[in-house]
Amino acid sequence: MNWQDDPELQRERYHAGVRSRLLRSVLLWGPPFLLALGALLYYTYDRAVLGGDHGGTWFLVIVLAILTTLFGFQAVQSALDYFGTPVTKTGKVTRRWARSDSFVIKTHYIRVDKMILRGDQLVLDGIAEGDTVTATYYSKSAVIVWIDKQKPPPETDGDTPPPLL
Repeated sequence: MNWQDDPELQRERYHAGVRSRLLRSVLLWGPPFLLALGALLYYTYDRAVLGGDHGGTWFLVIVLAILTTLFGFQAVQSALDYFGTPVTKTGKVTRRWARSDSFVIKTHYIRVDKMILRGDQLVLDGIAEGDTVTATYYSKSAVIVWIDKQKPPPETDGDTPPPLL
């Protein structure tokens, strides 16, 4: 048996890849967020207190507020997940689909109960609608760290009540 075939090692390597993508997202969206936030604070102060002496207009403040919100959403969400811990949830897959986010990248999604999670083909291989799964994911960005298929709960017929525990 090859050491790369060990499921625990595969899980750890995939988790490291997910964390590196989160870090890349923080590094990509964090600087524009901080730059837009600084400009928003400066031009808001310029317009509200100084009367626009340094070129601040309300239109510029509104545009900077929109950009700060967009950049901040991506940066803060990824940072919270990067410094946080994954969450585990067990549930039934009610839908699975994929879509192309660009010409090259195809992203796969599943809905576990009412939570929509995103992953790639490797981690979602063998998961179909109706399967019961245990998903480990980051709660803010809904990125799947690992997913395991579970045995479905035993079905009971309508005549016998379920056993009491």
